[in-house]
Amino acid sequence: MTELLKAFGWRKRQANEVVEKIRNDTLEEVALEFDRMKAFGDTSHSFATFVRGMKVCPPCNGNCNQGRSCPAR
Repeated sequence: MTELLKAFGWRKRQANEVVEKIRNDTLEEVALEFDRMKAFGDTSHSFATFVRGMKVCPPCNGNCNQGRSCPAR
């Protein structure tokens, strides 16, 4: 992935933003699938919460409200 981004002349910061967006979107898709597994009850809900906690937090200056514990606080 990094070779591809370098080939297009992306800067490191821009590349990180793209990679973090892709990662967060993928983790949200996984969490939604866990939410749809109603047969497993609280276990699937716990897994969905755990997966959502793995997302990368964007810069927020400590005042974000994204439904998870903010590392900036």
